[in-house]
Amino acid sequence: MPFTHQVTARFFHVDRAGIIFFGRIFEYCHIVFEEMLAQVFERVAPTFEEHDFGMPIVHCEADFKRPMNMEDRLNISVEVSQLSERSITFEYTVLGQKGDVRATAQIKHAFVRLSTFESCGPPEILTNGLRQLDLIQ
Repeated sequence: MPFTHQVTARFFHVDRAGIIFFGRIFEYCHIVFEEMLAQVFERVAPTFEEHDFGMPIVHCEADFKRPMNMEDRLNISVEVSQLSERSITFEYTVLGQKGDVRATAQIKHAFVRLSTFESCGPPEILTNGLRQLDLIQ
């Protein structure tokens, strides 16, 4: 079951053609990612520090299906598509108000220890929280 959050395309998000600047899709996905983490953790920033882990992005891609215009209310859902020993990949789907797919994106995060920036496994506090949201089994 995906986690969903609504984002509104604002005036400063659009380019001269009146559609959102292509790079905004990753900003929108990150907003949804942060909202999901707010559901997983009681406090987001302190949790990363207290558990000594980070999740830098190591790969991202997006496909654009239909234009997104100023004032569009976009429902963005996120699901975990892959969880490995050292990384996690999230799949995002951006829907318009009528349920039409506007874009899809995939963002892969590595797991690292913040203190050393060395690779590590997924922290239990994250995987347990994702299980509670039914994003992983």
